[in-house]
Amino acid sequence: MFTYNVDSFLEKELVQIREFFYDFMAGFTDKSFCKMLRERKEWLPPVYISDEVIVIPKGNGPFDKQLGKSIKKGYSVFIYHEAVKEYCCIFHLENEYESVLSMVLAHEFFHSLHRIWDERAFLQDASPRTGISMERKHQLTESVADYFAYSWLESNADGDYEMVAQHRKSLWQEYASANWPYSSALVYLSDHKKFFEILALLKSNPAMAYRKLSS
Repeated sequence: MFTYNVDSFLEKELVQIREFFYDFMAGFTDKSFCKMLRERKEWLPPVYISDEVIVIPKGNGPFDKQLGKSIKKGYSVFIYHEAVKEYCCIFHLENEYESVLSMVLAHEFFHSLHRIWDERAFLQDASPRTGISMERKHQLTESVADYFAYSWLESNADGDYEMVAQHRKSLWQEYASANWPYSSALVYLSDHKKFFEILALLKSNPAMAYRKLSS
């Protein structure tokens, strides 16, 4: 179940995720965002596979290991595949390993392009420059990235992708009361337009973005 060439799979998957991204974001007409997309039409971030396992301190969600990361310098993406394997084992998704990898890759790909367009959203000292705390900034950025990853999985005809999409949604629902940052993606399920509204506000007025997310 974990024996094939991960690098080759992710390379092919990333091309498809990029194509989906352009279709998904077609309704987002912000001029600066569209300009960035035109300039990077063929761009794909370098993806690195890491054996490292990073424990998230004081995690308030269902899993305390980092699955992936978008790196500021060079906008690279890291996939922590040992943690992904552990995630699959804990949630009985061993047979859906590829789909879980794809979910993590889509999430980090979105972070990469979002970071290029709006570096302020990823400032490590978010408050007071962005008007919100790091915890709230994290809730905003993770919710949009996880919703994109969920939408990517939902768009795929493969039943394993659909299973992982529903699994992820069930975690949002289960841990919403624990203020798990990813759970805020539930907002977009009931009102897809909010996704674009919050994405725009994250760049112009993060404090207002958080209020809209919480309303």
